[in-house]
Amino acid sequence: MYTLSCFADEISPHLKEQLDVMERLKVRFLSLRSVEDVNVLALTDAQLREIARALRDRGMGVSSVGSPVGKTPIKDDVSVCLDQTRRAVEIARALDCPRVRVFSFYMEKDELDARRGEVMDRLSRMAEIAAEAGVTLMHENEAGIYGERSARCEDILKSVNHPALRAVFDPSNFVAAGEAPFDESLPRLRDYVAYMHIKDSRRSDGVIVPAGEGDGQLSQVLSAFAEKDMFLTLEPHLAVAGRMRGFTGAELFGRAHAALTGLLDRAGIAYN
Repeated sequence: MYTLSCFADEISPHLKEQLDVMERLKVRFLSLRSVEDVNVLALTDAQLREIARALRDRGMGVSSVGSPVGKTPIKDDVSVCLDQTRRAVEIARALDCPRVRVFSFYMEKDELDARRGEVMDRLSRMAEIAAEAGVTLMHENEAGIYGERSARCEDILKSVNHPALRAVFDPSNFVAAGEAPFDESLPRLRDYVAYMHIKDSRRSDGVIVPAGEGDGQLSQVLSAFAEKDMFLTLEPHLAVAGRMRGFTGAELFGRAHAALTGLLDRAGIAYN
């Protein structure tokens, strides 16, 4: 059964406002990316304890640490991503969450083949760090990184071949990469998908839209994993779609939530 989650900083920078909207929509989990405009990796231990307390008080939890690990240039020293991974894993354990979102490093297109070995080595080392702590890293495709297109995402997952490295499936990101998510991207990655981000977009102009209103083939993608226990994490980006994070606002977030639950209801797919 699917469990609904969200990037709560899409609602508001402020934790109380985030949780108020989540409570109203009956969404019980969030992917922690930022609070008060502070990135999750920069949150102090004291701030993390306060967030954990606020979540417990509402009967809520954390589905993933929405870290920016790997959203750095491949030319940066390897210590950057390894130190970030260690901190992200610490945060995951502090929040009783076994998942951390990661990426596969920015580079120029003409560097993709030459830098491939570095990408695999870094992600392998990152996966080992996570595995020691009982945490799973989840690779997300992103424009400008090694794993932008599904073929290179598949290359990462097969080559690293580590149980602590799985895939996030984001249909909109694959539309942006020029792919049909269900027909082209999912067949390559299906065996590795452990988590989904829910946003949709139009191929014609790149505009991000509520689930089911674009070319992300959301109905088919959702049906493909309907029998699995998996988080669906709303990441609507309906107001702003930035390189490091997007924003939606409370009102549009409600529309995004209704679009997703409407798709699930019409397909008869169970969720909580």
